[in-house]
Amino acid sequence: MTRSQFNRRTFLGASAAGMAYLSAGGPAAAQDRTFRFITPFSFSLSFASVLYGDAAGYYADEGLDMQIQAGKGAAMAAQMVLADQMDSGRTGGTNYILSRVNNGAPLISIATIAQLSPFFLISSTENPVNAVTDLPGRTVGMASLGGSMEGTLDLLMLSGGASPDTVEKVKVADTAASFALIEAGRAGAFIGNTSSMIKAKAARDNVVAIPMDDGMPGQVYVGRPDDVEANVDKYAAFLKGTHRAALEIAQSDDLEPILKAIGDAHSVRGLDDVEVAKLDLATNAQNWVAKGEENLLRNIPEVWENAVNLLGSAGMIEGNPDPKSLYTNAALDKAIG
Repeated sequence: MTRSQFNRRTFLGASAAGMAYLSAGGPAAAQDRTFRFITPFSFSLSFASVLYGDAAGYYADEGLDMQIQAGKGAAMAAQMVLADQMDSGRTGGTNYILSRVNNGAPLISIATIAQLSPFFLISSTENPVNAVTDLPGRTVGMASLGGSMEGTLDLLMLSGGASPDTVEKVKVADTAASFALIEAGRAGAFIGNTSSMIKAKAARDNVVAIPMDDGMPGQVYVGRPDDVEANVDKYAAFLKGTHRAALEIAQSDDLEPILKAIGDAHSVRGLDDVEVAKLDLATNAQNWVAKGEENLLRNIPEVWENAVNLLGSAGMIEGNPDPKSLYTNAALDKAIG
């Protein structure tokens, strides 16, 4: 698959998904302090910073009427923001930069929630993947084609000197249950988020998981630049509530009350096993503060500069974009100083 094929499929796939969702009926237009947020997939503890912010009333404290929607892919989440059906959504840093630079998508990162990639390459001890150099010739599962997981995989393979065309990519659910495909010989590996990795390792002793640290901003919150500028107070209120929730989770010595609050307010898979859920939530929170608590939610300039250099070297972006044009910390600075 060529760079242009990847970019075109990402953009067109997002558009198709977004239009299908709109035809089914999206949320009402934002009114005053309504804030509409979309996660890339069904609710899990990967999105606890927002889910807990809502459950604990931290957005209400900032005067926001929070509406949270579960999406069906990172590309779709971005498209819903582009279509003004959502104020902000979460997507992968690689996926966002490709859409912004190569397709001119009018989006901007207002915050980085996962400072490192939250994805893991999951395989079995019988035929382990210990590095991207083990991937050529395998079938690799991922939750969506043309989205954040594929972008991360392509970048790692290109940086490691391997062509993404040497793997067969198939769509699988981002859940621990997808490990059964590996055991059945139908896949050589699959990409899972932190929650899926934790649950897979808790359920089996033959799981191998390696982090997909590609040097990019892991996961970002995006908005439309004109709307962010025109309504910076509203975006600041959203980030203030999110920062408060995420920092509380990261600093907590007892996550059980937080998990209960999330479960009481939202339908989140994986809360039935409290000990595994605690580990899941704690591991996600470690990523949020991986660059220090002082950088929680911050778009770190050096990381974005490195990201542009990496994507340029891999031939995945066109031209020489200014990294500073891809993000803003204005709303975060207004929120927390």
